[in-house]
Amino acid sequence: MKIFKYLTTSLFVILAFSGCVKDADYSTPIVDCSEPSIMVTNTISQVKDMYTFGGATKIETDVVIEGYVVSSDKSGNIYKSLSIQDKPENPTVAIKISIDRTDIYTTYNVGRKIYIKLKGLAVGYSFGSVQIGLAKDTDLGRIPSTEVDKYIFRSCEVAEIVPKKVTINELDKSMLEILVEIENVQFKANEIGNPYANVDNTTTVNRVLENFNSSCNLLDEVIVRNSGFSDFKNQLLPEGKGSVVAIFSNYYDDYQLYLRDTDDVKFSEPRCDYSNALQPNITIAEVAEMYTGNLFEFGVGNNYVIEGYLVSSDENGNFKERIVIQDEIKNPTSGIQLLIENENIFEHYNIGDKVFVKLDKLYMTKENGALTLGYAKGSSVKEINEEEVDKFIYNSGERFIIVPTEIIVSDIQNPAFQNTLVKVLDVQLVETELQSAFAFFSGTNDGTRTLESCNEPTKLSVFTDGDANFANELFPTGHGSIVGVLNNHLEIRSIDDVIFNEAFEVCPIIVPKIMITEVADPKNSVSSRFVELFNAGETAIDLSGWKLNKYLNGSTSVSGSGVNLTGLTIPVGGFVIIANTGYLEIFNSIPTLESNYISGNGDDVYELIDNTGATIDIYGVIGEDGNGTNWEYLDGQAVRNLDVLEPNPIFTFGEWTVYSNATNNLINYQNTPKNAPNDYNPNYR
Repeated sequence: MKIFKYLTTSLFVILAFSGCVKDADYSTPIVDCSEPSIMVTNTISQVKDMYTFGGATKIETDVVIEGYVVSSDKSGNIYKSLSIQDKPENPTVAIKISIDRTDIYTTYNVGRKIYIKLKGLAVGYSFGSVQIGLAKDTDLGRIPSTEVDKYIFRSCEVAEIVPKKVTINELDKSMLEILVEIENVQFKANEIGNPYANVDNTTTVNRVLENFNSSCNLLDEVIVRNSGFSDFKNQLLPEGKGSVVAIFSNYYDDYQLYLRDTDDVKFSEPRCDYSNALQPNITIAEVAEMYTGNLFEFGVGNNYVIEGYLVSSDENGNFKERIVIQDEIKNPTSGIQLLIENENIFEHYNIGDKVFVKLDKLYMTKENGALTLGYAKGSSVKEINEEEVDKFIYNSGERFIIVPTEIIVSDIQNPAFQNTLVKVLDVQLVETELQSAFAFFSGTNDGTRTLESCNEPTKLSVFTDGDANFANELFPTGHGSIVGVLNNHLEIRSIDDVIFNEAFEVCPIIVPKIMITEVADPKNSVSSRFVELFNAGETAIDLSGWKLNKYLNGSTSVSGSGVNLTGLTIPVGGFVIIANTGYLEIFNSIPTLESNYISGNGDDVYELIDNTGATIDIYGVIGEDGNGTNWEYLDGQAVRNLDVLEPNPIFTFGEWTVYSNATNNLINYQNTPKNAPNDYNPNYR
């Protein structure tokens, strides 16, 4: 009995002594502890304020702070850092301490109160947040493992940490490194079935957490950043909805959460369905009305959400890095295009999928005539970054059969059909393009083919990407219908969209007689200069692919890219007025096309070319400066004589009557300036 009593007493003494040993193994219960005698001098907030921009700020005075540990590197997801906050419950501030040590949790467990003596350490800016570490020149480095005990001291107090409950949209920089809890969250639908990180390597992977209200309306989302070294990286993301506890951190302006362990993910509720989560509050047609010709910014506070049905597919190589959606599955009224930096988009978004698009932070303009959404790039838009596409486009998981709207060639200029899926009836290749490929029989250049309906002036251009898997195949040579998405041209999804089951028809030849009938340079208004075109033929003419070019001051090269006349059809006996930006104000009449390209000041040439690049009509002599010539129209006008009934690709002075402010006896009427509007009669011959 004496021996047993002695052993028991000895064991108690050993345990009591080991409980006070610094940095003990905390799997052993601590029976006794001595609180360090340390005087706190500053708050965490005051220390963060010590940082001055420009490099790590070394602390040279006896500054001491205290805080409660909220991070843990036990699972391997948090690396060589320690996050502390000022209070175990309802914290107001926190900070990260950079330490060159692993298994930090064995010494500084969650809830442990610690003291940090900052003299000799530094506060610095690292990846967008103020942190504590060791100054290395102007940078902030980690505190060496061998020196940690000089600066960080454990209290005997271990408090229960109560996570701060927030919603994602409440997160801001004041909460960095605080332990937060976010309720009513789930991982994005397209990530379900994936692990937390990459099972094949140690690359860090971002997963997206979505926050909902009680009605399953989507509020916001945030990144959950998972290390490829974490011991839970192979676990599949949970499928339900619930709450997440995590360290709130950032990478510059990108907010992100770090899990301490998957025990902090508690999903026990059913997921929210996107059809309930995202409530459309504006139509595609209403969005289209917002576009007034300049880059449109949706901002960040409007919370616009549109819904639409996918009508494009990049599976066969067309529609590269973009999708097109329309507002209905049948008889749509509007559509819009989105640029996205993804390959194989069809693997995520298929024809007929109902999708929702959040417009905040996006921009809108027209690209090649198509109303387009994307990121800003100068005055245009570019693709949404691949890793951020899911922040804007949500697939509802519902798929519908899209019914193309049946139209004829003359309907293609109707804006109601733009960016929608149409079926153009009664068309065939123009005869000059028979036996052509969709693009080219060799190479990867993009190509277009021209379709027509006999006795219709309008032509339909069909675009094929040079990388499409059918780009080098023969375009069908029969007659029938074609399905595709319509904008400046028609773009098909696959070769099956061409349904030419009937024999080719030989169409009567139409010779266009589009003439330049007036060139105007009003003396009193340079901004109301204009050029008048007239159709002297017997058939309306589609001007798609036609251009009006200008040659300045005797140049032999076209100035700029000319005025594109695509989209215009000029009827028999009809006019087209192409005018500078002040025409409307002076003439109180809207021109057919408005462009500051129309700036000829008496010595400049205008040339009309068709969609093959051939010169149809011309005013002036290319390579000749008009000053002092018989066609000088300075401050005046040149009018086509009424007995001229067809265009002439070679300038012939006898076909014109010229009025000019110049003293020039070569012209018809010298010293005869013209003032707008009274001295002109546009749209009249």
